[in-house]
Amino acid sequence: MKTLFFVVLILMLAAAPLTYWGCVFLQKYQISRALIANTTPYTQLSNNYSKTLLVLGDSTGVGVGAMRPEDSVAGRLAASVGASYVENRAVSGAVVADIAEQFASATLTKYDIILIQVGGNDIVRFHNPKAMAEKLSPSIHKAVAHSGKTILMSAGNVGATTNFPEPMRPFYTKLTLKFHDAFSAMADKEGAVYVNLYESPKSDPFRADPDTYLAIDGFHPSSEGYGLWFERLEATVQEHEAK
Repeated sequence: MKTLFFVVLILMLAAAPLTYWGCVFLQKYQISRALIANTTPYTQLSNNYSKTLLVLGDSTGVGVGAMRPEDSVAGRLAASVGASYVENRAVSGAVVADIAEQFASATLTKYDIILIQVGGNDIVRFHNPKAMAEKLSPSIHKAVAHSGKTILMSAGNVGATTNFPEPMRPFYTKLTLKFHDAFSAMADKEGAVYVNLYESPKSDPFRADPDTYLAIDGFHPSSEGYGLWFERLEATVQEHEAK
């Protein structure tokens, strides 16, 4: 009887972490859904086409997690370049396979800047990095042909988010690195600017201070987090133009 008691006790103790992380993930998933439902992408439609910006991508293109649309990467980029027309076709939950359809729905035939933010959901779903880079390549090629500048951004270190259990995070970190390598090589080949948002776990501000740089769902960037991403975008574009 005592043996059975200890076996049951051990099984309960072993199951406790899984139960805890299952509850945490479910709670943060519900928070993410609420954030997505209440987020409006940064858009500025007008008849002034003197400086045009097209945004494609996933929830980071929408700006989920930011307090205001202006705090998203799209909003910050529009303000920085003085965009007179901003068309945002990004959709929360989008993956690489959705970008071609988003591009097909664009209104204009030519844009000064095309910003594409995608890859995070592909990492979460453990998609193959090289296969995703190959699938995205035609859209990047098309974007370069229809813009003065094409900027591609993927996710930061998905392993630094707090909504996934600790044991899963190293796997996401390794996969994030592989995605950045594949996307960077593809973007360079197609003539696009690739913004590498990856930071080592030892120096990643999202990991060091998630309360500041992650939204309350523990997955999307906060306004401050998007600010860091935009700083990296600016620095990368400047380096690219200096070549």
